[in-house]
Amino acid sequence: MLLALALLPLAHPADPAAPVPEKPFTVTPYGFVIPSFSWIQDDPAAITAQDGFQLAARLGAEAKLGVAPIGARVEVELTPDPLLRDGLVWYQPTSFFRVDAGQFKVPYSAGYLASDTRRLLPATPQAYADMTGRDMGVMLTGSLPVADENRATVQLGVFNGEGANRLQNVNQRYLYAVRGVVTPFGARSKVYEGSDGKLYLGVGGGWTYNWIGQDDSSEEVNQYEGELQFAWSIVSLQAEILLGQHAFASASVADYAQSGWYGTVATFVPAPWMKQHVQLVARVGQAEPDDQVVGEVSGQVLPNTRELTGGLNLYWIRPTARGPDGPVSNPFHDVKLQLAYSHFQELEGSQFLNDKLTLAGSVRF
Repeated sequence: MLLALALLPLAHPADPAAPVPEKPFTVTPYGFVIPSFSWIQDDPAAITAQDGFQLAARLGAEAKLGVAPIGARVEVELTPDPLLRDGLVWYQPTSFFRVDAGQFKVPYSAGYLASDTRRLLPATPQAYADMTGRDMGVMLTGSLPVADENRATVQLGVFNGEGANRLQNVNQRYLYAVRGVVTPFGARSKVYEGSDGKLYLGVGGGWTYNWIGQDDSSEEVNQYEGELQFAWSIVSLQAEILLGQHAFASASVADYAQSGWYGTVATFVPAPWMKQHVQLVARVGQAEPDDQVVGEVSGQVLPNTRELTGGLNLYWIRPTARGPDGPVSNPFHDVKLQLAYSHFQELEGSQFLNDKLTLAGSVRF
């Protein structure tokens, strides 16, 4: 009895006006699974057929230290073998300035920076081949806030230049990256392709510089990128041009340039229900890996190739609000089914039958 009376004050409900203590540390897990099936046209010269099923799967976690402007993110590729993709800490003292340090994507282009689950087609453009990827380094991000909207963003990065999961800077040189984007109608919280129903315009470009290798085998690489993203209502447009200049220290190796471009247009079908769930996509592009070599599909250097792709996306959407025309929701809830057919035309060397049909499902959680 005496013990019950002693504990009674501790059981009294807390003052509802008292402030709720801030969680000292929060961790938010996430991940995605993308199963797919591809049919690839069989050319008589092909050694093996490549039809079949594929699986992409990742797990990650984002952590935040209470009210402090400090956090971290880790992301691991699960297939075919566990492999670290992202591992970084960030510091964001204000809404318009942030510092990232660790391993992550080098700031380069909108299509490359978008997550695999937030792209309009199952496969990335061929123009991305041999362009920059993930690396270890530090990046500063600054934005221009006007009337409570981010109207422009600049990112400056310094990296080892050795690529992902390379723990040492072997040649003791660095990769430098600069990317800027002007967003007059306001920026997006995440980089993604397509439209969420809101007006968006992003015009920008980037440059990276790297020195690969050592001594006579070293190579100086400059890469340039320009991009345009536009979205309004059910329609979206995206275009990028990517250029690379490769200069070798050895006079016996010929310098070369690489280039690529693509344009993608997408629209939801303007009909009841389909306006929120069914999307048509088309992409045209071209990639020239080496302007000094006549490439071959089976050779070390791929040929200059043109791509024509058409796609159909089916989104599963959980409505978050209701507007005059029915439920309103961001179509990028990352639960979708994608069907795409690509025709490739080799512009040099011999023609190769390699058209591709892909069916992919995407679930992000």
